[in-house]
Amino acid sequence: MKGRISFKPGAVQHIYQNTCCGFLIFYSIKDYLVFFTLFSTVARIHGIKILGLCLMPDHIHVLVMADNRAALSRFVHHYTTWFSQIYNIWYESKGPFFRSTYGFASKVSSKDIRSAIAYLLNNPVEKQLSKRPEEAQWNFLAYGESRHPFSDPLRLREASAPLRRAVREVTITRDADRPLGYSQLSLMAKDLRPGELKQLTDFIISKYNCIDYDTAAGYFGNYSDLVAGVNTAKGSEYDIREDFVSGSDLIYAKMTKFLIEKKLAGSVEEMLRLPPQKRIELLEPLDIYTGAGYRKVSKYLHLEYSPVGR
Repeated sequence: MKGRISFKPGAVQHIYQNTCCGFLIFYSIKDYLVFFTLFSTVARIHGIKILGLCLMPDHIHVLVMADNRAALSRFVHHYTTWFSQIYNIWYESKGPFFRSTYGFASKVSSKDIRSAIAYLLNNPVEKQLSKRPEEAQWNFLAYGESRHPFSDPLRLREASAPLRRAVREVTITRDADRPLGYSQLSLMAKDLRPGELKQLTDFIISKYNCIDYDTAAGYFGNYSDLVAGVNTAKGSEYDIREDFVSGSDLIYAKMTKFLIEKKLAGSVEEMLRLPPQKRIELLEPLDIYTGAGYRKVSKYLHLEYSPVGR
């Protein structure tokens, strides 16, 4: 974070979070859904109003309204530590995952709040993950207008038995104020066809969604104006120091495809569970194939990057 920025009550707080060593967070739909359902659950527990959330492969942006700095810190600490514990268990890793400090900036004027909203929602466009903000799934903008923006409408009477069971389990878990876990999601997805998996993903996001679209849209006029506004103005953020790595984030999916096609790892889970020395052996082939550079490949492999000798 640049300088020392004080918490301003009543303002919209722009939170930026990165991982230790800049490691990737999100590789799969399961990663995104585990985090989102946990984040939404914790937001309700703490009574925090969420105006925006954008999950990028290696960092997170959040726009919140909190009563005071202590309430904000409790909220952030709760969802980061809880997710880190679940993530470490699933990927068989140890230690803290997110950096202990997080960047935040208080946005007071309507102009600054609009700029922060546009900046957050345009992150996927900036990193070439989508052409327009409303076409990105993990900034959740499209869910302000539709409960199934990335799938066919879910009609339970026509759905397969596995999809109906999955919907029922999601409903029970959400009604109990619990997030979804990795094993739970894996079992639900096991017998689903690709189109059904998209339906289930949209259903989970809509069922858990904690984003206050009305408040966010109010700074632009209405939801349509919000979408139009963030398409014409990319926004800016000068109060938070981000770890910017140039280039498209699509490169990480290319790395996964290469590992699986060359049978260097059967899945991301298998790759991240390899001992460090085995992951180090993957640095050179991934760099040669993708041309991404050792810094990005190190982030992908959860290896501390050292520019010395590179």
